[in-house]
Amino acid sequence: GGEKLAAEGGGRPHEAVRTERYGEEAGHWSGWARDDEATDYYKPLVEGDILESSPEQVTVVAGAFFLLAALCTKGVYLLGVNDGSILLAAVAALVGYEFADFGSGVYHWSMDNYGSSKTPVFGTQIEAFQGHHELPWTITYRQVCNNIYKICQATTPFCVAALALINNPYVLIWMTTALAFINMSQELHKWSHSSPAQCHPAINQLQDLGIIVSRKEHLLHHRAPFEGNYCIVSGHCNPFLDKVGFFRWMEERVHDINGAEARCWTNERLLGDTIESLGIKKTTTLTRGTKTATRGGASE
Repeated sequence: GGEKLAAEGGGRPHEAVRTERYGEEAGHWSGWARDDEATDYYKPLVEGDILESSPEQVTVVAGAFFLLAALCTKGVYLLGVNDGSILLAAVAALVGYEFADFGSGVYHWSMDNYGSSKTPVFGTQIEAFQGHHELPWTITYRQVCNNIYKICQATTPFCVAALALINNPYVLIWMTTALAFINMSQELHKWSHSSPAQCHPAINQLQDLGIIVSRKEHLLHHRAPFEGNYCIVSGHCNPFLDKVGFFRWMEERVHDINGAEARCWTNERLLGDTIESLGIKKTTTLTRGTKTATRGGASE
C-alpha cells in the first residue's frame, strides 16, 4: 500500500483525500474493486492535473473512436473479398500495429528527453512524463479517457483526412490499426505498471504471450537514466532500436542541429525538487549505463 511504498522511498505517507475503485465509476471495464486509498503519494506531480475523466475528455475519446470505426468501415467496404485481399489486409493491420509501437517509442523518447513545462503545445505532456518517472505508479489510478484523450486529439485530424482523401483499402486498414493503437498506447502503458490482480485476465494473457508490452519489459525503461525501451504498444521494436543505437543516433542529430543535450545525457530531473519537497523519495544519483554510446561514439 501507500505507507509501505512511502517508507521504502524514504518519505512519509500523506493524508488520504479520496478513494478510487475499479468498475464503472473509475472507467475500468474489469469491474473489480480496488480498496487502496489514493493518497497524495499517488497524485500527479503536475499542478492542476487530475486522474478522473471529465465529460469533455470522454467526448473526445468517443469521437476519436467513432471516426476510427468509420475509417475501418470504409476500408472494409473498399476491400475485395478474396483470399489475396484478406491476406494483404491482415499484413496491413500487422504493419500498422508495429508502426504504432515504433511511433509510441519515438514520441516517448522525445517527451522524456527534450523541452520543459514551458514548451509550447507539449509542455504539460513533457512535465507529466517526468512526473511519471518520479512516481510511476500514479498512472495506474488514471481513468481511461483521462489517460488517452490527448493522444486522441492529436490523431483525430489524420483520421478525418484519411476519411476524406484516401481510397486505398489497405492504407485505410493500416491507418485504422496504427491510429487505434497509438490512441491506446498510454492505456497499454498503464497496464504494464499495474499488478496482475489489477488487470483483467485477458490483459495478463496478452502480456504473457508478448502481444502487448509486458510489465517485465517496460520495467527495463524505468532505470536511470531512462535511455531505452521507449516503445509501449507491443514492445517488439525495443530490442532492435536499442541494439542499433537508434535513439542515440537521434540524440546526436538533435545535438548537431540545435546543441540540445538529451536528459539521458545530463540526468536532469525536472521535478526532482518537487518530489523531494513532499518527503516522498530520497535523492537519486543517476548514472549512465556502461554500454551506452556517448556523443563522441565511445562507451562510458
